[in-house]
Amino acid sequence: MTYPTAGWLAVQGSKKPSAFIPYPQQVKQSLPEQLRLILGGRMTVEVPVRQHRGFQPSASLLPVRLTQTQPHTYKAGPFIAILTSDGNRTFRGNRKNFIDLIRMGRKMGVTIFVLTPSGIQPGKSTVRGFIHRPLKTGDPFIPATLPLPDVVYNRIPTRNAEQRKSEQQALQYLGKTLGIPLFNPGFFNKWTLYQFLRQSGELAELVPATGKWNADKPPVHILKRFPTVYLKPNDGLAGNGMIRIARNSSGYEVVLQTLKEKKRFPVRDMANLLKLLRRVAGKRSYVWQQGIPLATFRGRPFDLRILLQKGGNGRWGITGIGIRVAGPDAISTHVPMGGTIENQQSVLKTVFGDRCREVTRRIEETALRIARQIERSQEGNIGEMSIDMGIEKSGRLWFFEANAKPMKFDEPDIRERSLKRLIQYSLYLSGFQGARRKGGASL
Repeated sequence: MTYPTAGWLAVQGSKKPSAFIPYPQQVKQSLPEQLRLILGGRMTVEVPVRQHRGFQPSASLLPVRLTQTQPHTYKAGPFIAILTSDGNRTFRGNRKNFIDLIRMGRKMGVTIFVLTPSGIQPGKSTVRGFIHRPLKTGDPFIPATLPLPDVVYNRIPTRNAEQRKSEQQALQYLGKTLGIPLFNPGFFNKWTLYQFLRQSGELAELVPATGKWNADKPPVHILKRFPTVYLKPNDGLAGNGMIRIARNSSGYEVVLQTLKEKKRFPVRDMANLLKLLRRVAGKRSYVWQQGIPLATFRGRPFDLRILLQKGGNGRWGITGIGIRVAGPDAISTHVPMGGTIENQQSVLKTVFGDRCREVTRRIEETALRIARQIERSQEGNIGEMSIDMGIEKSGRLWFFEANAKPMKFDEPDIRERSLKRLIQYSLYLSGFQGARRKGGASL
């Protein structure tokens, strides 16, 4: 299989592609005047080869790579679908995140589009999705009929949405019925991960004492055993709904953290503590976890956010390590809760001095071991995850949680690498590697 060239497919609305336009900087061999193209593995079209000049400016130009599968026949792609939920007149999810990924795809010669369950047409070789118009005003997304994707990236935004019948049918149809490579099949369950890691030998020592919280029969012994205990909602995100229980000279202090506020409740004795916890936790599902004395930077505790992704070789790698320092009133380091982002090297050098390099190496090696172990516990193909870890002043590491659908890292270098690696992994899964655009032209 060879990789002769790359370029754009020209499409308009719901029509089939009307032409293939090679990148001017990359044409190294002549192409026939008419191309037979396989799109998405299930759709075959014949289109003329045209130069960019004279083409209709109203057309949408989709970047593709070509691989020659037979004489006079090429496969064009890959088409990468970001799978999300229907809603908001078009689709739900973080549009800015989708646009960043689509733009990076255009730079790398790959078409990425948004797909929802309602856009899937069982039995057909096409789907109804949304493409991004980088040079248009108004809504940057327009509906379009596109080939079935070569790869599906699951970004269904919430646990509840992912469990709906329509979303589950979409995942089943694309990933299992059609056999399209699909990565990040679903959210992790905090309790399941803790249990699995605690049973995994050498990694067990990384997991703080953890258990299920039963509001009707609360585990009183852990409130007596540990000076600080956290309650973490199983369906939580960004520290929203987290509860901290801390012993002090007057009894206990309970802090309920939400996106709107942080409520503090002083409690004198165990009986009143349990009564309060039943009220603030309600019927929500929580796990409890011992509090860890985290290392501090400028007097405030910090933890580590490690982004791990598979790349063009299909293997796990560290994309970046972020440092999050707790806000003045927060009980976690999450940025939406007042946490701040600090430079990894500056913080670790300040805290650990000459041990900084060795500590960084252990963080990376430990995160990779955790990712591989988590992958063994999950069904389906995982392409990325973020891992939250704590570190004590002594250098001891702790595992806090892992997220199957990482939030955007705000560090520009980590952000750019993460987008590139997502696309490189999609190229690996689809088999489209080798041909790429040269030069900086963008349409």
